[in-house]
Amino acid sequence: MKDSKKISALDLHSLLLGAAETERRMPPAMRQARSAWWPDTLPEWLEYPDEQTYTRLGAATSEQITAYDLAVRVVTQQPVEETRRLMWAVAHSAAFRARGPAWRKLAKLQHCDRRTVKRLHQEALYDTARRWNHAEPPA
Repeated sequence: MKDSKKISALDLHSLLLGAAETERRMPPAMRQARSAWWPDTLPEWLEYPDEQTYTRLGAATSEQITAYDLAVRVVTQQPVEETRRLMWAVAHSAAFRARGPAWRKLAKLQHCDRRTVKRLHQEALYDTARRWNHAEPPA
């Protein structure tokens, strides 16, 4: 089912960021059993938090999951799998991060310059938004 709402590249970027944050809030598909592990240690003993406080992300709301579903449907309009992976990688890199995506890390994954990755991402956003806006609704 196609939504009648047209989407811009900026709206798509915001939708992908929200979807990446929602994906981190969802429970894991498979829980990993731990047989043996060492706890992380901090260099200074005053850096340890209080034993009673335990912070974690809250569960995703139904509106966030609905927006996540829309983001998945919009991204699947892009036929090139490498482009879809790039869009999700940028969104996950920028999720819960005030400074935006880590372009240098993404560039190392793509084996190219950070400016090239940013340009490819912008082109992918424009192309995917165009495909979503001009797609034929299913009969």
